[in-house]
Amino acid sequence: MTNFGLPEYDKQREWIRNARMQNMGWNEIIYAGRKDKDGLDEFLTQQEMLNFWKIMSCEEWQKLVVLQKEAEEQTQTLDYLSGQAMIMDDGEDNDVTIPIDPQSAWQLYRKRLLSGGFKKEVVDEMERTTLKLLKRLSGDTTQIKPVKGLVIGNVQSGKTANMAALMAMAADWGWNMFIVLSGTIENLRQQTQNRLLGDLNCQGNLTWNGLEHLSKKPMLGQRTQDLHFDKTSKQRYFTVCLKNPGRLRGLIQWLQSDANKQKQMKILVIDDEADQAGINTANINNSTIRTINRLIRDLVNGKNEKSQEISNKYMAMNYIGYTATPYANILNEAGEDSLYPRNFISTLSVSKEYFGPQQIFGYEGGEHDFDGLDIVRIIKDEDLEEIKKIHEEGALYIPLALQNAICWFMCGVSCMRIWGYKKPISMLIHTSQKTDHHSNIATAVRNWIVNKDPDELINKCEKLWNEETKQFSFEKFREQYPNYDRKDEEINKYPSFEDIRKELVILLSKELTNIPLDEDDEFTYHQGIHMCIDNCKNNGINDEGMHVRLAYPASDNMPVPAPAFIVIGGATLSRGLTIEGLISTFFLRSVSQADTLMQMGRWFGYRKGYELLPRVWITSKTNNQFKFLAALDQELRDEIHEMDTLGKSPSNYGPRVKNTPKVSFIRITAKNRMQSAQPTDMDYSGSFNQTYLFDNDIDILKNNMISTENFIRSLGKPEKQKICNKHAENDIIWRNVNFDLIKKYLLEYKFNQRLGVFNDINSVITWIEKITKQNKLKKWNVVLAGKANNTDLIWNSPVGPVNKIRRTRKIQKNETDTVINIGVLSDPRDIIADVDLDGQPQEIVKKVNDFKSVYAKEIRSLAGLDATPQLLIYIVDKDSKVSRPSETRADLNAVEDIVGICLNIPGGRRGTDYTATVSIHMKNDLFNDEGDLEGTNED
Repeated sequence: MTNFGLPEYDKQREWIRNARMQNMGWNEIIYAGRKDKDGLDEFLTQQEMLNFWKIMSCEEWQKLVVLQKEAEEQTQTLDYLSGQAMIMDDGEDNDVTIPIDPQSAWQLYRKRLLSGGFKKEVVDEMERTTLKLLKRLSGDTTQIKPVKGLVIGNVQSGKTANMAALMAMAADWGWNMFIVLSGTIENLRQQTQNRLLGDLNCQGNLTWNGLEHLSKKPMLGQRTQDLHFDKTSKQRYFTVCLKNPGRLRGLIQWLQSDANKQKQMKILVIDDEADQAGINTANINNSTIRTINRLIRDLVNGKNEKSQEISNKYMAMNYIGYTATPYANILNEAGEDSLYPRNFISTLSVSKEYFGPQQIFGYEGGEHDFDGLDIVRIIKDEDLEEIKKIHEEGALYIPLALQNAICWFMCGVSCMRIWGYKKPISMLIHTSQKTDHHSNIATAVRNWIVNKDPDELINKCEKLWNEETKQFSFEKFREQYPNYDRKDEEINKYPSFEDIRKELVILLSKELTNIPLDEDDEFTYHQGIHMCIDNCKNNGINDEGMHVRLAYPASDNMPVPAPAFIVIGGATLSRGLTIEGLISTFFLRSVSQADTLMQMGRWFGYRKGYELLPRVWITSKTNNQFKFLAALDQELRDEIHEMDTLGKSPSNYGPRVKNTPKVSFIRITAKNRMQSAQPTDMDYSGSFNQTYLFDNDIDILKNNMISTENFIRSLGKPEKQKICNKHAENDIIWRNVNFDLIKKYLLEYKFNQRLGVFNDINSVITWIEKITKQNKLKKWNVVLAGKANNTDLIWNSPVGPVNKIRRTRKIQKNETDTVINIGVLSDPRDIIADVDLDGQPQEIVKKVNDFKSVYAKEIRSLAGLDATPQLLIYIVDKDSKVSRPSETRADLNAVEDIVGICLNIPGGRRGTDYTATVSIHMKNDLFNDEGDLEGTNED
């Protein structure tokens, strides 16, 4: 068999990829754009002669095309599984492709990423995502409105690398002026400027020029008229600009200071942390606009710094906001001149090495199910009172939770030094915004460490180390994050305490100070603990000649052993600043807004080399808020993916955002940042809801079993499959069931009170009845789903035997035996159990036989079931056992067999509980498909 993966077929694969980029269909590519096999044969002969292709037959070419088609479909599946999706307007993609010249900016940056430790699969994913974004941009907006888009990343996930990738690839295709809008803190702006220049300015086809503090009167060598923006120029320019009025006015004046140069500029504006500073918080119902928001609008919409129209136009203007918390961007205002991303919204995929909210705090009841890592420790109320005394009275006693967090940090430093870790190691203490509180906390922590008897402290560390390493073992990590993309041997295992004792003794014998300066005022670092108070009050050197704020050593001057830092602070630690080597967090903040709280999650990110060590101490309320945020984040990404699948445009439909009606618990964002948000209509279309929580109460479980038996009897005789769908070998199926029968069953079934949608089953029923009357839903198919190989577990239903299924319970802290949480009830294969293969085309048969869960909706659609809702019923064996010892799963131990049900409702957009989502109010009646104002005739 021919191996088409060999390099000698690279040219053929490249031709196919380019054809796909030009929107050529697979039916055309199979004949290379020719009419028939003779034309294909002529094409292959020409390529052999002119481009030195390897000799190949028509049959070999067509096999290669089929392989490339399957590879593309697999890539689309990976896009879904990794969370990458894009919704866009009706505009056409441009014709850019991936630059392949080794000296191109993209290929040089790609090489830098690979040599810097990025995995090839991660860089390949970045390449595909970047190309997808670049295809939505315009190189000429002189006759159209500016392109406006939004990219949703993840907190502490390396958005800068993705921004640099887009800049590099865009530069290869002629964009020549890049503007990065960066927060409100100058040292972080400078950090971004230096990093971008270092990452992009490699010796190649293009030369990168970093411009600083642009204004009407720029520094020498930075005047607009002296720079080169013409098509033939190899110069590329970028600037990182703070989001403050003075800097933005100066930038606009600089851009418009030379009319001829302005006409040559192909601009890409990247708004880093787009939800910060630039949102219009003024009343959007009047003409007032906040200054920063107005100036960014003026920049993007081609006006001057006074918001006046000007005669000149840039050759191209494109605006992309990047953020991990996009709620204000998609809920605030959608006017024509606003920064609302009318043209596209894209999500960045999540690496399987990333520790995000779902991985740490868990997410239940959806397609993406995470147990959550057992690294969160709850701070007790009595500890909170002690912290309050430190804040207000300067008390020196620190509570038990903070003692544990400090001891864990010291153990972790000792452990990582044994491993030979070569970067900074940190602990974060974030208890208040007030600078005086920071000083009091620092004094109390220093006093406790320095004055504690060393032997007593080491004994305390030993006790904690043994408890923690047992509670969150390597095996538990693997169970709770099974998809983590590192081999077992690549993950450092806990050493025994005796192994770290020597390093711990050395650490405690060294200094505990701020960061010392040498005689040249350069930072110096010692082997002890550096105490840093990072707030605006500590911008200079203290009386002892020490630098108090956080300052990590440069990578090319890293001390040995790895330096240790305890970082205490407030607002400056909330966004933008990365806390390196973070292994212990003591977080005590009362935050009322979801976007603010999410950005404070400095513990999210990558933990390569010390995966087992991170711990987080937080309050019970904050823990629950983060669990809500995990769902908020995941469901928004699912919503965008669903809109992508269904071809919904952000110019017509605003993505729906999960909300909580309990304002005292947490809001999505501040009210003045979501002024156009409105409750969405009740809509469960496209939703898949399943019971995964059950009351372990014999009366409730018997009630559900009796109700199920009565319901099955009411359905009459089930059908027999004409041709066996192998995924339905033990399933019993009824078709064309009236909803009235299902309604009666749903009202009799007793749901656990914590089951979101099912808690409001009357609303679900009302909605179903409404859209059924509108002929948007057909009659129902009911599937009594069994597990084919569970022949030892038989349930004798009223219409015949069906095999039970096995499910185990999650082991959860603070959970009693009265509630059983199984995590996931359904098997994705059961969604296609009612697909009858008799007479179906091979396309459906192949997809059914080679089933993947991501294909379920497509299979149902191809089989004519795209408007047919399903009720799936499972009987879970009460004596289900875990298959192997586990720290996250236990035997079911139910008092009675459990009846679980799933509602699979087809249709448009993914739905959730109608009381819990909001969407932006779109004034679509003002716009036609091209986004132009509709008829302007006056009466």
